This record gives sequence, C-alpha cells and structure tokens, in this order.
Amino acid sequence: MKTVHIIAVAYKKYGELRVFVQSWLNQSNRNWILSVIHDGHDDEFVEIMKYFAAIEPDKIAYQCTDIRFNDYGHSLREIGLHSARGDYVLLTNADNYYIPKALEFINAAILENQSSNVDVFMFDMVHSHSKPGRTKLPAYSIFEVSYQSGLIDIGAAIVTTDLAKKAGFANKSFEGDAHYFKSIAIAKEKNARGEKLTILKIPRVLLVHN
Repeated sequence: MKTVHIIAVAYKKYGELRVFVQSWLNQSNRNWILSVIHDGHDDEFVEIMKYFAAIEPDKIAYQCTDIRFNDYGHSLREIGLHSARGDYVLLTNADNYYIPKALEFINAAILENQSSNVDVFMFDMVHSHSKPGRTKLPAYSIFEVSYQSGLIDIGAAIVTTDLAKKAGFANKSFEGDAHYFKSIAIAKEKNARGEKLTILKIPRVLLVHN
C-alpha cells in the first residue's frame, strides 16, 4: 500500500485544526503520515498538536516557523516539501476536512492504475467559498476539479513525492497554487525526456474546502 504524506499549513483557526487532524485519525486506511506547519510560533497550536502527536507519534509531526511569512502558506509548503517522504504528497490547509474514506478511494485508484504510472490523482470537493475559481457556484457547492488554472485546488490532488519535490514551491504570490501545478508538468517533461504528465481523476468528493 502506497504512503501519502499530508503536508498542511496552519495559522490560528484552532477549531478547524482539530477537525482537520481528526479527519486523518478517522481514515479507514492507515497509509498516511501528517506534518502540520504553523506560520510563526503559536502556543495554542503547539498544545493542540502535542495532544494529537501523543495519539499517533509515528504518524503526526508538527512545527512552528521562527517567523511569520504571511504569504498564503507557500513558504511553509516549500519547507514541508524539503522533508517530504512516502510515495505521494498532498499539500493542503489545516482548516480543511477529508471524508473518512478519502484514502480508501485514493488507494483503490492507485491500485487499479499501477501499470499507468499516474503522476497526479485529483478528486472533487465541496467548496465553502462563493464563486470559487472561474465558476459562479454558491458557497458549499460541489466543485468539479480540472487540471487547469482556477479549476484545481492544491488540497484536491496528490502528486508523486519525487515529482512534487522537483517542482518545489518557488512562487509565493496569490497564484502560487497554479504555478505549483504548472511546475509539476514542467518537472515531469524534464525528468522523463518530454513525456507528458499523467493525470487521473477520481470521481468522488473527498474534501470539504474551508
């Protein structure tokens, strides 16, 4: 079974943080490791994560950065990618919620497509914002993800760890998420001598984006 390394960025939102971590503790599949990085030092964050890390010391790690970057979490994502391990990486925010069978559906897709060497697995989500991306959807609608700018969310895709690390997270602007996915495609072409990125869409809603 392939391991997914969840790298989550946090800033305050303590109630949502507790729900987020619980959503991984509640997964029907156990092939996950979780790293949560807080933007700057925060005592309450440390206390919350200390509690969860005691429950799953081999699976849950956390840290605070020395300074607050305040750049949409992108510097924290870059820090997380440097130490990424496992077979796949999921970059996300620590106020999101993943359904208890999220990894079960992801693993099924990985097993069914082992011979295809899929680089990116995407899945749909419920989006809490109104008019997310390029849509006119009201808040808390099903957002159908597509691998193009404005129609994909960083928390709705797992990427092979090797490719994610090669792509990195150099762009720290508001468009950083979109640039990350572009960098993944570029890294694939360079790494595989011109081969195109292999993407598979899992036809399930696995995430509530907050």
